[in-house]
Amino acid sequence: MENHRLDSERLISFYSGSYSEEDTDWVGSVFCDKEKEKELRNFMSGQFSKLTSGESEDKKNLDHILHRIHYDINTREASKRTVRSVRFFRFAVRIAGIIILPLVLYWGLSGYFAMKSSRQAWVEIKAPAWTRAQFSLPDGTTGWLNSNSSVRYNQDFVNDREIILNGEAFFDVYKDKKRPFMVLTDNVMLKVTGTRFNVASYDDENDVEVVLEEGSLGFSDKEMRNSYAMKPNDLVLYNKDLGEFTTEVVQPQKYLSWKDGKLVFRNDPLDVICRRLGRWYNVDVKVNVASVENLRLRATFVDENLEEVLELLKRSLPIDYVIQNGSLKTDNSFSKKKITILPRNQSIRVKNQKNLPMKQ
Repeated sequence: MENHRLDSERLISFYSGSYSEEDTDWVGSVFCDKEKEKELRNFMSGQFSKLTSGESEDKKNLDHILHRIHYDINTREASKRTVRSVRFFRFAVRIAGIIILPLVLYWGLSGYFAMKSSRQAWVEIKAPAWTRAQFSLPDGTTGWLNSNSSVRYNQDFVNDREIILNGEAFFDVYKDKKRPFMVLTDNVMLKVTGTRFNVASYDDENDVEVVLEEGSLGFSDKEMRNSYAMKPNDLVLYNKDLGEFTTEVVQPQKYLSWKDGKLVFRNDPLDVICRRLGRWYNVDVKVNVASVENLRLRATFVDENLEEVLELLKRSLPIDYVIQNGSLKTDNSFSKKKITILPRNQSIRVKNQKNLPMKQ
């Protein structure tokens, strides 16, 4: 039969700083065990009573400390104040130790192990490269994760609806006015009660993109210096380097279509097209073309591969492209495939540079 009695000597030894890793685990199990809470309180009460066993009931209520302070301040001669102050200090330390140390032992360790347990209770949902993942949260919120994205939330999410996002996600938030839904990235904070919206915040991209489909959404940066109350069809584009954002009214569906397996462009400029292609196909796309605002495309892609999309861009716009395959790194991982978008005919010179004779 398991012994449920407290090992008081082991507990006191732990508090004094003499303990092993096994003792740490034992103390943690004791303070996290609700069945032992009453016994813990009795043990600490006994320690307190033992230390004050020579005191009267009036002194146990600690009023005598206040009287002692007044007495030392008002009645001692100046020549004896230093000695009396030392004695009083020692006396006060003794009383403080009697009161505080057991409480620190109980509340401090309880708080520590509760916090440690809380830190370990995070749930993470991931969508690896080339995939999309649908998810449901404990509060009834649903959503989608795009390629190379993840969300994390605490196991107590029902009471504290806070999500940490890395990458791109679509949220259909369960409405609860008493408990706002928070989305946090490294740079921005979003606060809603019930709404549908899309967030793209990749570590390797300079912009955070937020699109609201329906409902309302409070947007702000982490420092709360800039904020904006978004309305349906609003797009907020936050520049990480500048710490500033711009807004415009858009067609939300083209920003949400990725969750349905579609890549939709509606008169989008070349730089936006290439940024979304990079996310969609998990490649690095570099644009070496001037005046990208003048190069726009309207198209919808469903099952096309990357080369087919690039060929359509080449036929529709005065551009060309160069593909550089990924390579094996020193840490045995592979780098992404790189796509360079160039003005038409310039890619021919780039491709033929390797064949040029060396200058003598």
